[in-house]
Amino acid sequence: MLAISSYFDSVRGIAIIILFLGGSIFVHELGHFLAAKWRGLKVERFSIGFGPRVFGWKGKDGVDYRISLLPLGGYVSLPQLADMEAIEGKSEVKGEPLPNISYLDKIIIFAAGAFFNIVFALFCAVILWAVKIPTSEGFSTNIIGHVEKTMETQPGEIVQSPAFQAGLKPGDRIVSVDGNATPTFDKIIQAVALGTGRDESGAPEAELEIERSSGARETVKLKPELVSLNPRSGDFIRMLGIAPIDSLTIVPGKGYPAEKAGVQKGDKLVACDIHDGNGAQKIFSIAQLNDILNASAKEKITLTLLRGNAEIALDIKPRKIPFMRELGIFRFDENGKTRTLKLVFTPEKLDDFSPAATRKTLRVLEALPYDSDYASVFVPGTVIDGIAVGNGSIRAVAAMEDLLPLKKTESKTVAVFMTCPDGNGANTTLQNVKFEDVPATTRTIVGIMQLPEKRLERKTPWAQFADVIDLMIASISGLVNPKSDIGIGHLNSVITISETYYALAFDLRRVLGLTILLNINLAFLNLLPIPVLDGGHILIATLQRISRRKISQTLINGVQYIFMLLFLFFMGFILVKDFSRSRGNSDLKAAALVAQHQYVLDDLPAGTENEKSSGAAETEK
Repeated sequence: MLAISSYFDSVRGIAIIILFLGGSIFVHELGHFLAAKWRGLKVERFSIGFGPRVFGWKGKDGVDYRISLLPLGGYVSLPQLADMEAIEGKSEVKGEPLPNISYLDKIIIFAAGAFFNIVFALFCAVILWAVKIPTSEGFSTNIIGHVEKTMETQPGEIVQSPAFQAGLKPGDRIVSVDGNATPTFDKIIQAVALGTGRDESGAPEAELEIERSSGARETVKLKPELVSLNPRSGDFIRMLGIAPIDSLTIVPGKGYPAEKAGVQKGDKLVACDIHDGNGAQKIFSIAQLNDILNASAKEKITLTLLRGNAEIALDIKPRKIPFMRELGIFRFDENGKTRTLKLVFTPEKLDDFSPAATRKTLRVLEALPYDSDYASVFVPGTVIDGIAVGNGSIRAVAAMEDLLPLKKTESKTVAVFMTCPDGNGANTTLQNVKFEDVPATTRTIVGIMQLPEKRLERKTPWAQFADVIDLMIASISGLVNPKSDIGIGHLNSVITISETYYALAFDLRRVLGLTILLNINLAFLNLLPIPVLDGGHILIATLQRISRRKISQTLINGVQYIFMLLFLFFMGFILVKDFSRSRGNSDLKAAALVAQHQYVLDDLPAGTENEKSSGAAETEK
């Protein structure tokens, strides 16, 4: 059944990419095509993609309808409008007498593509308005639900979070960032990520206006950390180490302390008192409760709950349970630099998470840093079949005890024999190996889980457009501002856009939201007054109209060639960067699957993507 489900997920994902990504390109070119037909122009080709023809047909109207090799856009070949032979291929009607067209014809035809993208975005926005947009209570407010004490800026590098350093607390309301109002949590994340503030040393800085839970307001300056979102492409963006509030409607785990103390499904978590003399703390997220429980050594706590309209207080004895399994770490030399290899034991089948699963397969969790040569060998999920110390024989590895002798060995070399995720065998030798075993850890819980939040928001098409335009303006401002940490390398190509569509295929509403964003961006970009783009053609036509002189076709062609080369170079750079991003995303998915085996699963109620047990950690999204 799992294989069948996976197959249908793949088919659905591919269909979504074709319908909405391919459809967005098709709609744009359809606008040019229909406008050209309406204005009586000769249409030679209608192509989705550039380059050689892959397949297609010749219509009764004489138009060559085709799918081309390079899926970087599309074009409608209109020989009366412009000589685009370098981009669209040789014209079969070149030299034939064709009727002249007016300035109005040119403007209508060149603008029609962007207009159709806007219409398509509006169509999607109307549907999304009708079916409502899924959201959460946390992201609809500007209240902090959790402050992380530490954060990982890039694999293996842990620092104290800026929010913790600045003394931010759960319950604080972030009114503005760098003077810009932030009514919702996604606006907070956007304002911080795209911020341009810097201190005297040039380090990132953000100024937040905070309303404390007491009602007092103050201005706080923080030093956002640059956090890598992708191990291969980097994609460093500014983060503070905060998360939004939870809804805190809970359900107790069967047999856990919370159930025994009388917690019922549907109770709402209000406060927690660990009896340290400081009174009860108001709770804003499950992650905050986790911090409180794990920092307390008290044998009894009191939870305040809202049941119906009444507040009740329940005394609960927390329980310590296994949390993370032991971890093996190899530290070794590569060209004089120390490298780190993290290993964890998993079942033979990586998707087997049953409590009774036998864990005798040693797998790579991650190899650090990601840009090292060994990182390309020890990709996440690689199975370590055996090791040989020095000139010794190969020994199988089925338990942590098989690795412990490495702590005492005087050998400077260890041969590692492995099976890669693609099934191929490989081996390599590590120099100056030092082995560490990280003991298993426990956590303190009461045994509650957040019930899934079913919150839908009806947002008008105009409000949806306003959100996209606001994000687009902020992103462009960040791209052109040298004080920003956002650069061209953060731009996405068709690779990441396709992967995003594939990932969102489970929810058509999210697909529609992405399509609105994509089409408004397509409309804007194509209307930029840059040769090769529609806006460039409008600019040339306008200059000729104003000057009342026809610009030399040779000059136009020369400018088109130059900008086409620049465009191809620009797209090539983004594609290369995006290919690295795609590989990094694959690494992250594989590492996440392996990492799940670090954690000991308990028998709390089965969760959904919105449920969080009293032990989960929240991060910025």
